Amino acid sequence: MGILQSASRTVLGIDVLFLLLLGFSFLYLDPGSRSYVMAQLTLIPIVLTFLASVVLIYTEWDPFE
Repeated sequence: MGILQSASRTVLGIDVLFLLLLGFSFLYLDPGSRSYVMAQLTLIPIVLTFLASVVLIYTEWDPFE
């Protein structure tokens, strides 16, 4: 397992933690408020890095080998 695979697994774990925390925070936010909008905008980079990590782990792509 290369360095990119290890980093992808770490990022995947961090993303899961952030998604759990964000999902929990949505229970206490009022729809339409500024905090709710910021929480929705926070989903974009989290989901993108989550998908990138899953793709890198699934394809086992490692450019540094």
